[in-house]
Amino acid sequence: MATSQSFFGRLWASQHGNQYAITAVASGATGVLVLLSSYQLLVLQDHADWVDFTGLAIATLVIGGLGFLIAFPEFLRFKGQVNTLEELMQIQSTAELRKRKSEGDEIAAELGAGYAERWNAFLQTRKLKK
Repeated sequence: MATSQSFFGRLWASQHGNQYAITAVASGATGVLVLLSSYQLLVLQDHADWVDFTGLAIATLVIGGLGFLIAFPEFLRFKGQVNTLEELMQIQSTAELRKRKSEGDEIAAELGAGYAERWNAFLQTRKLKK
């Protein structure tokens, strides 16, 4: 039985391997929007040349804030996975690495974008994968 996904779910799944970069860019861009809008509302609102932009700043703050609330947690999740994979690649003990190999396999497969290749190359250098 096939699971039905929404349009955005299918679109997000089709971006496998690019998701970390997408969330990083979206988090940064929406964070900048929130900061600029906040600056306009807090500092420039009373300035004669900028008073006409108050409505736009409020709308941008709301839209940017929602975008940031959606993108930033995903970015943190992907960043945590990248950090975990890098931590696994620092392990010197072969026994410990064997125990945590499946964790690294899962993370590398989920991240895509070369992380799986890096992980597999690392395992080959440590003689844990053929």
